Amino acid sequence: MTRARAELLAVAPHAAAAAAPRPIRGLSDRQAAVNAMTRDVKILLGVGALVIVAGLGWMIFGPAPARVTPVLGYVDPGPPKSPKARDHLRPPFKLPWWK
Repeated sequence: MTRARAELLAVAPHAAAAAAPRPIRGLSDRQAAVNAMTRDVKILLGVGALVIVAGLGWMIFGPAPARVTPVLGYVDPGPPKSPKARDHLRPPFKLPWWK
């Protein structure tokens, strides 16, 4: 520490000891924020929360979509069956590398 800095610290009052402790974030800060809001902002927040809850409830507990009925009796047969692997199958023409 330099001599000039030491003299400044000796002359200046201790600001760190006089500083008020910082309040911990908690319910008082939230309550102060809610009290600072105007009525229209509170209404907008309440309506937004209500819409979100109603939408989630509709998605989870709402009616199931109706099944699509086949047109003119068409029924999807599903994916094709997988061919059985046979090692005795040969191509219909001779290949130079086929033995």
